[in-house]
Amino acid sequence: MNRHVALCIAFATGLSLEVLAVPQPPIRDSPRPRYGAGPPPYAAIEITFQNVADNVQMAGTLTVPRGTPNAPAVLLSQGLGFEPFDRDYGVPGAPALKSFTAIADALSRNGIVVLRVDDRGAGGSSGQKQLSSVQQLAGDLVAGVAFLETRPEVDAKRIGIIGHSFAGLTVPMAAVRSNDVAFVITLAALFTDARVNLERLPPGLRAVTTATWTTLAQSSPTLSPPELEGRLRDAFSSAMANVSNQERASVQAAMATIVTQWATPLRRSQALTDPGEALRALTKPFLAIHGARDRELDPATNLGPLVRFLGEAGNADFTVATIPDLDHWMWVCTQRSEPGKPCAEMQFSPRVLDLITNWIQKH
Repeated sequence: MNRHVALCIAFATGLSLEVLAVPQPPIRDSPRPRYGAGPPPYAAIEITFQNVADNVQMAGTLTVPRGTPNAPAVLLSQGLGFEPFDRDYGVPGAPALKSFTAIADALSRNGIVVLRVDDRGAGGSSGQKQLSSVQQLAGDLVAGVAFLETRPEVDAKRIGIIGHSFAGLTVPMAAVRSNDVAFVITLAALFTDARVNLERLPPGLRAVTTATWTTLAQSSPTLSPPELEGRLRDAFSSAMANVSNQERASVQAAMATIVTQWATPLRRSQALTDPGEALRALTKPFLAIHGARDRELDPATNLGPLVRFLGEAGNADFTVATIPDLDHWMWVCTQRSEPGKPCAEMQFSPRVLDLITNWIQKH
């Protein structure tokens, strides 16, 4: 597959444009990560818990600060990719950069208990993420919060969820469903209908993906997977009439992957989910952080609706922050290589980590 075709598929199947949605080889000379200095002042405990409603076992790592009883706690929630993510949440194409390892390390060095969990179908968790619904994934978060409430190290009145990207759909849903969620933090999150984010694609790809997603959103839930794939393929093929000769070959080559990815139960439920429904009912403290250079989920496109939805909810405690020079994954270079070569070392944005830490400590 040539690079242009792969890029088309990556944009379209990521949908929220959040991740590369085809398997990506590691970047040559991928940067090494930098985490906190010195021995970690916390214990890392392997745990499991059950989402009883779906008979799914979730596995993860709980980091518990030493000497900090009755601590606030957060559950971390990943975005959506071609494959389910493990608990450490490596950046696609640069797996050494483990976003949730970095967040857990920073927060637990500052007295906050952190639970990071394998997606369904990854690591030690059972089930299959792509065969689940948005609502079922929100149920996994509710179960994770309930687990945290049982831990003696945790202040049960100060448990929150931090979600990245696609988790902008599931985290508010879980926070509305569970009385045990005290606050919500989102990072580069999705708060709009997918088609709004597709508007940023090249014209031909935008035409076929918008038509295909619209068909998905309008399809009967009773359609079998083969029937749904056929409907999506027909919509894609019809929309090819709007694709220029210059784009035609690359867009056509992307059809099979896009249709296959979008015909899953997870994408079908996403297409039927109103991003504003949970947010209009969410009155709990809310911190939303976006990078100003996010090319996958534009900050203005997604934060504008968030502010409107929370306003409709009458939420009196929400903060929206756009951080200059940060992209979707929020890692920054700490050590340059030779001129013209990639960054040698990176760390998860200290500015974002400080903002999260200080905000939690005030709540």
